Amino acid sequence: MAAHVRKTEDVAIGVEFFRARGCRIAYRTQGTGPPLVVVPPWTTHLEAETALSGYRTFHDELSRRHTVVVYDRWGTGLSDRERDDFSLDADVEILAAVVDHLRLRRVALLGPSHGGVAAAAFAHHAPELVSHLVLYGNRSSALTSGGTWLALRELMLANWPVAAQSIAAVACRGAEPGDVEAFAGVFQAAASAETSVAFQDAAVHDDVAPLYAAIRVPTLVLHRRGDALVSVDEATVVAGRIPGARLEILDDEAHVYCVGDVVTLAARITSFTAGAHGSASAQLSAREAEVLDLVVTGCTNAEVAARLVLSVRTVERHLLNAYTKLGVRGRSEAIARRLSQDPSTLSRSP
Repeated sequence: MAAHVRKTEDVAIGVEFFRARGCRIAYRTQGTGPPLVVVPPWTTHLEAETALSGYRTFHDELSRRHTVVVYDRWGTGLSDRERDDFSLDADVEILAAVVDHLRLRRVALLGPSHGGVAAAAFAHHAPELVSHLVLYGNRSSALTSGGTWLALRELMLANWPVAAQSIAAVACRGAEPGDVEAFAGVFQAAASAETSVAFQDAAVHDDVAPLYAAIRVPTLVLHRRGDALVSVDEATVVAGRIPGARLEILDDEAHVYCVGDVVTLAARITSFTAGAHGSASAQLSAREAEVLDLVVTGCTNAEVAARLVLSVRTVERHLLNAYTKLGVRGRSEAIARRLSQDPSTLSRSP
């Protein structure tokens, strides 16, 4: 299933490498500020992806607030192509190696499409390392599940260029002219048909429901309303399974995150992640703000729970999410930060 490894002299400027599990992993960093790691989806290619109409703009927008880290999934792109372990655990191990190699103490994670499962698993296993989790375009799709997947699988193995073009036509719906061809090119450059099939064969057997339910970090689920690969209903299911997750639906169509209205997509991401580092623009959910405002007025957790008809444990979770978004270490710092943002809270009666 292995394709040829790209030679170092062929890669784009700015791509670096490190080794994990005995394999070479390609990555690129951009910008300054707190780190945001983009977990790779189905297959990736750091060089070929730059041909997508919104690739540079999307990453430029993210890098205004973050040091953005992107890397090629093991088995694809400029990373080593030889791979025989297609498990979720292997992808999580590579993500952990990226964080360790760059000596990142705490990161925000963006998990687009297939990358969302690995991002969610890492957030579950190492919540102390994750400030925020952003999931985009996640869940199984009509194109890559059930009988449809079996038919597509057969086409991919029989005629890879035709299959890549077909997938790109659906994944880039509503994008700029030329994006379908560009994404079909990315798909073929990123990995062989056999490797791409092996990834999806492994993915359809992952039971992610228990994984989502166990996440305890602030989570944003983003979705484009017209996505033909993943429905809004599926995004709603993902958000509903993650305790305290926020769901935002964007008026756009493309499944591929680097095409379409990438400026709005990037803005929604950074407005959510900015609070992880003490920014005054931290975006608390309505419930988190409500809970924190009652705490500011002197309510205990039990009193907040009684007033809002919540369990004490739920109140504690909302407060933990608020602390993380505000970049504070506890109740006193959170109260001080909240008052600095909204002094009128002092006059509110519990």
